[in-house]
Amino acid sequence: MRTSEWIQGGFALILTLAAWLRWIPSSRRWIVTLLAAVAIGAIAAARYAANFLSPLEASILRDWLPVVLLLIPYWQTGQFFLGPDENIQTWLIETDRRLLKLIAPAITSMSRPLHLAMEYAYLSCYPIVPLGLATLYAAGYRPQTDTFWFLILVPTYICYAITPLFPALPPRSLSQQLITPNTNMGRSLNLQLLKYGSIHAISFPSAHVASSLGLALALLHFAPPAGLVFLVIAIAIAIAAVAGGYHYAIDILLGAAVAILVFAAWLTHLVPSRFLPPAA
Repeated sequence: MRTSEWIQGGFALILTLAAWLRWIPSSRRWIVTLLAAVAIGAIAAARYAANFLSPLEASILRDWLPVVLLLIPYWQTGQFFLGPDENIQTWLIETDRRLLKLIAPAITSMSRPLHLAMEYAYLSCYPIVPLGLATLYAAGYRPQTDTFWFLILVPTYICYAITPLFPALPPRSLSQQLITPNTNMGRSLNLQLLKYGSIHAISFPSAHVASSLGLALALLHFAPPAGLVFLVIAIAIAIAAVAGGYHYAIDILLGAAVAILVFAAWLTHLVPSRFLPPAA
């Protein structure tokens, strides 16, 4: 099995085990278990597809499968959220006030076009991963796909693993927000997507920032010009997450730190070569 498959299947199983060891409603336990079965079944099916696809077609299928499975642990994690912890919620709000007290008025007073640009920047967190993989292909680094996924999945899933320990609502759900976002078409679209696709709680640290920055760092290593473009997008996603009230500032900073630490561990050969080829 590929490293990416071990990560996705293994993490789905770990969350299932946690669901059965920790008290959550029975229906939620079964949802976590079903989602794990979907992930493991999809990985097994992709491997079995090698029996009737060409080796290249089967390999490409397995390259792209993590795009489909990436959010399964996110939805599993959401089953652990039974409501905000008031102490954690208060800590997040107060931390935000300290971190953003100087820039919050400037963000709130941004022009309408800039608010709209921020909303569309946040929307880019959804297509950025498949676009990043397509860019890796286009740059001729398809053999590095498993490394690419390692540098995205590990920081993202670290964030998901920590999330149940910090149950809290996102800033946009609070009655008193430090930053007042502007209502526009982009925000309406973001809120609709979050209404039907999110777990209605924060990921702590921010998995969006961890995945987008991990992707950008991977491309910076393999294809620097493209990586620079994706780095700008990742930074825009991080700023937009705060400006739109989708995340607390501390979520963003810690998500970025996780991505940087994982990349640094790989770059300095701290990741054993049996899991991944060392950085060249």
